[in-house]
Amino acid sequence: MKKFISVLAAASMLLAMTACSGNGTSSSAQESTASESSAPENSAVQTAEGTADSSAPAQTAEASTAEADDTRSDYEKMVDRSLLSTGDMTRMADVFQRAQNGEDITVAYIGGSITEGYNAGTTEFYAKTCTDLLQGYFPDITVTGVNAGISGTPSLLGNLRLERDVLSANPDIVFVEFAVNDGQTAEYKNAYESLVRTLLTQDKDIAVVLLFTVLDSGYTCQEHMSQIGENYGLPMISVHDSVYEEIEAGRMTWQDYSDDQSHPNAYGHKCITDFVDNYYQKVLPVVAENVGEVNKELPEPVFSGKYMNMHYMDSANMENVELDNFTQYDTHGNFHNGWFYKSTEGGSMRFTVNCSVLEMVFKANNSEKYGTADIYVDGVKTSSVSSNMPDGWNNPVTAYLIDDDTSAEHTVEIRMEAGESEAFFVLAFGYCD
Repeated sequence: MKKFISVLAAASMLLAMTACSGNGTSSSAQESTASESSAPENSAVQTAEGTADSSAPAQTAEASTAEADDTRSDYEKMVDRSLLSTGDMTRMADVFQRAQNGEDITVAYIGGSITEGYNAGTTEFYAKTCTDLLQGYFPDITVTGVNAGISGTPSLLGNLRLERDVLSANPDIVFVEFAVNDGQTAEYKNAYESLVRTLLTQDKDIAVVLLFTVLDSGYTCQEHMSQIGENYGLPMISVHDSVYEEIEAGRMTWQDYSDDQSHPNAYGHKCITDFVDNYYQKVLPVVAENVGEVNKELPEPVFSGKYMNMHYMDSANMENVELDNFTQYDTHGNFHNGWFYKSTEGGSMRFTVNCSVLEMVFKANNSEKYGTADIYVDGVKTSSVSSNMPDGWNNPVTAYLIDDDTSAEHTVEIRMEAGESEAFFVLAFGYCD
């Protein structure tokens, strides 16, 4: 074991001196062959006013010392700046210790289209190459990667599908990337923090890493997300403080990093991979010193943990759903067990659920054929949900149907009135006990 750690330490020192030499140049020679983006990011991001404040916790003493080293390239300095904080290393050190002992590990990545790899112009996007990094560090085990990115989706949907898409894989490490898909309102902050707290309170001590991306406009939710990360002592990696600072300084252009307004190209994904590797290199040489018991008692939330431990349900696991002009249907590429209304005569779906919170996933489109559903809870109309959205493109969108502080049994009806609208797609539900 000591020999293994010594080798890693030596390798880390060598990598720190030589990593990515020659990669600080423009990526014009690596132009993407992908078509122009047809799947915009979440509309709340597109309409947000101004640029988010990118303030974040101070960098570590190691990073400050590295910044004073004038022999490093601009690229190496950019990589150093990407690491806002290593956080408490205990969880990651414990994972690496298990890997060193021969245990297989699983790494999951949850986020939007950047995580999914949309418009990257390569199959080597960060969710794959960061898994490959660990496989290279631990060649004697199997490192499994789980890509849970879905284009155009914020943490409102990420929290709802966390159980289905991430926790079901029993991950050891989870990267969370929603900084350009989320909005600045309370519902986004609460969903994001609830997702993080859910990961940190699992029986398995999951190592959670927060990744903050940025748009061409400078928009990012890094400010409030980094407050959450600091509260729980989590490692945090920033594209804004690395790539975007290079762009503002004139040493790099946005087109080097991305071929559109938001999605990293091949070079951009390589940058993010190097940022993650930089973090891993901080942990690997000091695994033995940081292995220990994880403190599972979390501090009070920065915003809210109200939506923690949300459960996923659809037609595959829901019983006694009464359907009138709704039929079970394979409704979306990422949600196969939903329901579909197609009529002008009206209809409804009705079910009973015991919950404090109920969230619905539905399909949005810019089409007059997509209708509005009236929501009735215990026989009382509580809201209306329109699936005809100007920025809709058959993307999944969420709406809270119940948002209470205490749990109770409720009868829920999704009712379509007779009229000209012809379609409404219900993809899934999430609920909190």
